[in-house]
Amino acid sequence: MAGEADRAWDGESVVLPALPVGVAPYHDRFPGTLSVSTETLRHYAHDVVKSLSDSSVETVVFVNGHGGNGETLSHLAREVTEAEAIELDAFLWEWMRAVDEHVGHAGELETAVLLHLCPDDVGEPVAGDASAWNDTVDGGVVRQFTDEFSENGAVGDATDASAEQGEAVFETALDALVSFLKRVENA
Repeated sequence: MAGEADRAWDGESVVLPALPVGVAPYHDRFPGTLSVSTETLRHYAHDVVKSLSDSSVETVVFVNGHGGNGETLSHLAREVTEAEAIELDAFLWEWMRAVDEHVGHAGELETAVLLHLCPDDVGEPVAGDASAWNDTVDGGVVRQFTDEFSENGAVGDATDASAEQGEAVFETALDALVSFLKRVENA
């Protein structure tokens, strides 16, 4: 998405490589889950951004596609912006927030976007056995691991997902990202 936004807007930008593994300890009970700690993500992203501080880059936008990374990157964006040793501004942008709809883990919208972007990598869409990510009770979350509320790890029903729907969602998110880039460029 960052690469497409780079091509779609008329500002100057550099797209750095995507981080291949994010924060996902809540999926660890499912075999094959890859995850890094919040500290590892924070340190890695911080070091990459810090290495840009002596370049012509003035603004960094973390383009996040994984919910587990959001909180860490949000805090890091504020930390970087406030740091005197790093003379640039940092922001967090998330496609899941840009589409104004509930995006469940392996649910309809997330699956649709993947069917649009990489259809050969998507298996048969399934119905999740959870309609929401977690249960909030009395102001707290009682289920902290995905397998506590979902046997298959899917949240939402992906059986109606289509590449066409994914393209529309992707385009909506892309338009929002380009608009966001224009906002932070002029901030």
